[in-house]
Amino acid sequence: MTDLLTRAQLEMLAQTLNADPADLAGLTRLGAQNLRELRERISDRLFDAHAATFARVSKLAPLVPNALAAKVVLEAVPAEVGGRAGGAIGLDHPDRAAGLLAKLTPEYMADAAPYLDPRAIPVLAPRMPAEVLVPAANELLRRRDYVTSARFLEHATDELVRGFERGITDDEGLLHTAALTPSADRLDDVVRVLPPERRVAIILAASASSDETLIAGISVLSRLEPELRRELGDKFLDDLDATGLDRLLTVATRGEAVVELLTVLSAVDQRHLRSIADRLRQDDAGVVGALLDQATTPEARRTLHAIGESLEPAERSDLLDLVDRTK
Repeated sequence: MTDLLTRAQLEMLAQTLNADPADLAGLTRLGAQNLRELRERISDRLFDAHAATFARVSKLAPLVPNALAAKVVLEAVPAEVGGRAGGAIGLDHPDRAAGLLAKLTPEYMADAAPYLDPRAIPVLAPRMPAEVLVPAANELLRRRDYVTSARFLEHATDELVRGFERGITDDEGLLHTAALTPSADRLDDVVRVLPPERRVAIILAASASSDETLIAGISVLSRLEPELRRELGDKFLDDLDATGLDRLLTVATRGEAVVELLTVLSAVDQRHLRSIADRLRQDDAGVVGALLDQATTPEARRTLHAIGESLEPAERSDLLDLVDRTK
């Protein structure tokens, strides 16, 4: 069983290598942090291998006006080359690169963004106004390129996050992007910058779309610090009726997201544990067995036990017996 964050890191590594994630599945044994370190080392090596070539391009950057450079780029430079060269220019001439990016089309920026040296992103982000990046971000989300959008979100300033919030209406896309943001601390920071009503809207998008989006929502909630997890977890569960709760449990077990779901449930109001317990008592799809099989951590087991204890005494025995029997 592979945790959701490890799967996200594998997806990001696959994009770096232009590979199918299924072909790299054996690397999941490394875990999320090791996969991230491996991805960053591979990315650095790939870009450093062409450093001399792009250094020559970078030296020309100060000699050409931005308007002319942008016209040449749009008409004659393939997006992959533009992205790789843009990383070198961004590291050597960050202010000039920001000015050049402002004159490119959102479509070209979205085409080139996956090829940008990740080391250039934290250098460029503080220099880029939201009105330049929002159209490109919307294009990335339209293409469902959440891996690339997550790289930019990770290094976005608070002002950029506010600009994204104002200029991006795709709550589902933002949720997928947040799920791929590797640092839990950074995820907390981004969520706290958002207006409270927008935080809730993004989380509620989890249950309004595909199973994949619901898994992304579970992942995001499970990685937030306890106060935010409780606040948004309660709002999320308040929005689910019995059918929605059944779907939540089924999707979590099929998607091997049980530990993450139980992490969310460990923080929410007691009334939600009772609602979950009621659904488990009526389980006719083998969900209870899957929950028990996948609840592999002591914390997950404790939450399962708390769910059983939320029932009235006369209703507890069967569910608690199942939990206790598999400790």
